[in-house]
Amino acid sequence: MVQLSAAARATASTVSGYAVDPSGARSSSDPQQSSRLSLRADLDTGERWGPWSVKGRLGGDVATGTFAGKPTLQGDQLPGSRFDNALVTDAWAGIALKNLLEVRAGVMASHWGMGLIAHDGGQAFDARRNDWFSLPTLVDRVARAMLIVQPFGRQASSLRGLILAAAADRVIEDPTGSRAANDTANQGLFAARWYAAHNQWTGLYYVYRDQTYATGRFLHAHVIDATFDFDFSHDGHGLRLQGEGAAILGTTSLAPTADFAQHDVRQGAFVGRARYDMRPIRFELDAGWLSGDDQLDNGSLSAFKANPNYQQGILLFSQVLATQSGRARGTASNLQYMGQPAQDLDHLATGGSVTSAVTVFPKMGWKCSDLLEVYGGALFAFAPAIPIDAFTTTTSGGGQPRNFLGKAPTSSQLGTEIDLGVATTLATTLPLLLQVRAEYAVLLPGGALTGLDSPIHGGRLTLALVPPVH
Repeated sequence: MVQLSAAARATASTVSGYAVDPSGARSSSDPQQSSRLSLRADLDTGERWGPWSVKGRLGGDVATGTFAGKPTLQGDQLPGSRFDNALVTDAWAGIALKNLLEVRAGVMASHWGMGLIAHDGGQAFDARRNDWFSLPTLVDRVARAMLIVQPFGRQASSLRGLILAAAADRVIEDPTGSRAANDTANQGLFAARWYAAHNQWTGLYYVYRDQTYATGRFLHAHVIDATFDFDFSHDGHGLRLQGEGAAILGTTSLAPTADFAQHDVRQGAFVGRARYDMRPIRFELDAGWLSGDDQLDNGSLSAFKANPNYQQGILLFSQVLATQSGRARGTASNLQYMGQPAQDLDHLATGGSVTSAVTVFPKMGWKCSDLLEVYGGALFAFAPAIPIDAFTTTTSGGGQPRNFLGKAPTSSQLGTEIDLGVATTLATTLPLLLQVRAEYAVLLPGGALTGLDSPIHGGRLTLALVPPVH
């Protein structure tokens, strides 16, 4: 059996201008238009050959990214700076023995848990991940050979729901490396999931990554990630609890200094979500801690960057800090002040990731009818270690922390962001649903972002065609 799936979206957005670096340069408030078309074909023969079956998937993204209104400022990974004509996200085949064993090989999208480490951006194909104030973009992609086993699949015991997987990967693209940029990243992984019920599971994920960048720098890292998803709801009503914690340990030669040719990598994070649906009202609470780093030359890198597709709010991380950190290389490589720029400055950019933060994000929605939903929330964000600008901290700061605007932070508060949204879903003549979603946010900058003296406003309108929920 072959099942065809498609999803498409078009988004128009705008954000008011704000200061982005110590020179006083400001971001543009011009509107941006972006798109994404995802196509997928899934094959599953069922047990046509006794206990054996063949599975596979072919998928890709077309016309993905910002096609109008790209930023005019120079910088690294600035919001809305990328557009791809076509990307292959899946091209794999596998063979399975009932529910006991499966072997897969080919190009695959990578995802785990809530998407803190690995995120496939597949929100349009999974109704359970259709989150408020979230707009996934790129897909983590790997060339992978994978073995999946369910060792107790035929036993009537509590271990029947245990699934083990092992894989060897060659990374095509993810937030840490890209084959298109001539990075070479290989990794081995092991994952275990235990299902207490169909929609209640816990999991453990381990990855060892060996990466060489185009510059010759290296990264050797161990990633340990534990996650859970307990859905106690019935027919969409009730409680769902999710959580994910990760630690990254290793060494890297990125950004060497006079005192440290290599750095230890010591990063950690935990994020969680509680959702209670008592229709027509739904409550959600997101919370997270992601380690920070405000020491420039101590031989350790401790700022945790979540996958950019794991999003909280629509302004603070994905717009403001992304743009300010993306401009940091230009400031630090100004030859008027430095005879020789520091190395690997492009890695200062966050790329829109939630990073170096403690966040609390309560939300509430009201489903006014079968067609209309209104929702909103308030994101409170603090910095365990204030994100700093390397150049101004070293020069005008004399080693004391300075933010990306060259100002001394007055507190650890990154800001408070108020988010509001309204959405409607309509039937079409196609086997797809039309979703119309309008979202607005205002960011009240905190003391960590001293220099941003006025509220920042932003909004977006998204039209999407998505598969119906089955």
